[in-house]
Amino acid sequence: MKSYRLLYLLLVLGMVLAGCSEDPLSGDDEVWVPIPEGSFMMGCIPGDLECDGYNGLYGESPRHLVNIPAFEMTRTEITQYQYWKVTGKQPSYHPTCGDCPVEYMEHHYHDAKAFCEAIGGRLPSEAEWEYAARAGSTTKYMCGDDMDCLDDIAWHGHNTELLDPELIRHPQPVAQKQPNAFGLYDMTGNIQEWVEDCSHPNYEDAPTDGSAWMDEGNSDCTMHVFKGSTYNTEIGVDWGADWLARPSGRYWDAPHDIRGIADGFRCARDYDPAR
Repeated sequence: MKSYRLLYLLLVLGMVLAGCSEDPLSGDDEVWVPIPEGSFMMGCIPGDLECDGYNGLYGESPRHLVNIPAFEMTRTEITQYQYWKVTGKQPSYHPTCGDCPVEYMEHHYHDAKAFCEAIGGRLPSEAEWEYAARAGSTTKYMCGDDMDCLDDIAWHGHNTELLDPELIRHPQPVAQKQPNAFGLYDMTGNIQEWVEDCSHPNYEDAPTDGSAWMDEGNSDCTMHVFKGSTYNTEIGVDWGADWLARPSGRYWDAPHDIRGIADGFRCARDYDPAR
């Protein structure tokens, strides 16, 4: 009997060392959505008063034409289950939830980038992300010019607060809100998403071919860009945090900064017609 107990303990220890769990997460695997080639005007739309972001720090001008080659993007933000299945880790700060977006990765941007590469992809460029989020729309928000439309497409500070009697906001399972015209879910709200680009104060001399802006001579590569808003973004309050809920909204942070409880990602990859 002792030998069986010893064998069991050794098996459990092996699973722990391998990053596994006796009670593994469950959920859905990644689904890749084809994004057609096209052109769009990137940046703040005419008449939008939030073109300079929060306190003028995250400029979205000049608005410029970008040509995007066809690519693919994961239908949802990468979930706790998907991350665990590939890495054997469950870093999320928030309650265990297989189909909730993963966040709070130990190495922040670098873990997101490594995951995408592990599944045969990469982080999207900022231009690809905005093009995919807009899905042909030219309005202030992805769903229109009135922020009231955000309730249908995004988890934000108001509607996540209402779900919890203790007012503890946290990310929600992906793909519960309406998708955009490309079939992508949660392109705003739930969590903010890393993209490949280094930070730049505005779009002066930005690439126009859809590639990530990584020019060391004109960029601060100690910072990388986030797109999209989060489950705790306050919509419509006086200080205007809803600027991040706009597809042109942008923000950045250091890739080795404090682990973020609202920082996640989705992946992209080049389009391959043979796949």
